[in-house]
Amino acid sequence: MKISEKSKYLKKAGDLSSLYGIRDITYNSGKAKGVHAYEVKNGNQLNLSVFADRGLDIPMLEFKGKNIGFLAKSGISSPFSYCYTHDGTDSFLRQFAGGFLTTCGITFSGAACVDEGEKLPLHGRISNTVAENVYVCQEEEEDEVILKLCGDIREARLFGENMVLHRKILVYTESNRVKIHDIVENQGFQKQPVLMIYHVNFGYPMLDTGARMYFSSEKVQPQTEFARKGMPLYDIVEEPEDNREEQCYYHTGQKDPENSFAMLHNEKLEIAAVIKYDARQCPVLCEWKSMQSGDYALGLEPTTSGTKGRAEVRKAGELREIGGQETCEFHLEFLFLDRSKDIKYWSSLCKESRRLPGGF
Repeated sequence: MKISEKSKYLKKAGDLSSLYGIRDITYNSGKAKGVHAYEVKNGNQLNLSVFADRGLDIPMLEFKGKNIGFLAKSGISSPFSYCYTHDGTDSFLRQFAGGFLTTCGITFSGAACVDEGEKLPLHGRISNTVAENVYVCQEEEEDEVILKLCGDIREARLFGENMVLHRKILVYTESNRVKIHDIVENQGFQKQPVLMIYHVNFGYPMLDTGARMYFSSEKVQPQTEFARKGMPLYDIVEEPEDNREEQCYYHTGQKDPENSFAMLHNEKLEIAAVIKYDARQCPVLCEWKSMQSGDYALGLEPTTSGTKGRAEVRKAGELREIGGQETCEFHLEFLFLDRSKDIKYWSSLCKESRRLPGGF
């Protein structure tokens, strides 16, 4: 909403929260019982949920009445129902709602592994951590109302790390965009690793047969033999198939790292979603293509080092660390488009040659 038009809307709507705003809610049934969340609507057909009790992630997002994210069959769960074990992957997968955004980190993410004697399960703990110091408000930027949500998510233990993720989410009411500003702070006194995966997910109906992906990256690298065989269609969404293996591709090499992006365009729905990220912060974008029946999903995930476990990242000499009282930052922006000229603009930034199987 434009600030300059506020008076006009007040003549027709006694309470502007009927048009846009943030609503504080608590879930009261099933595995989600007790979960503290915020429902956000921007008044311009963009609606999302932000879960304070799940690391200020975004489990649900709709644009123009259409579901955008992927809600896994495990559903929404309270972090207090999370049974953390060192079994590798099962505990995480039973709590993984997917949603539009699941954050993986802070000190480890990616595949389960053993790193320097420490057992590390899949994708870290941060998405199952309750945020602290959460607050919401409305701000003004130029002539636009902005809905703001902030909080801290801590990963800490006695005689171990003390890492805090300071998250700020900005939802714009005139333009359909969401910004995430993350600051990772080491509040301890020893160096600590930082491995982040921004697990951005798409599901039906945004994800459907014939939808197409676009990337700013220059190189595409399949991670398995099955992914290699699927290279001719790596950027095309296919029909779901029973028992089909997932495919993962790493996208790297950016001419303009600060303005890296990936886009999913559903021509039938006439909408597109753009993920903007800084490849200096997240140099590897992982494309997780799951065309399996019942687990029909697409992840376009900015990462610090792909989906490798911390042990493999360390062995490759790619491990990023920050010292005590040091910080590092991550910035993401999501754009939701419904105008053909805007969609054509973003698609024009990608070369057709990048779709070729040999275009690594």
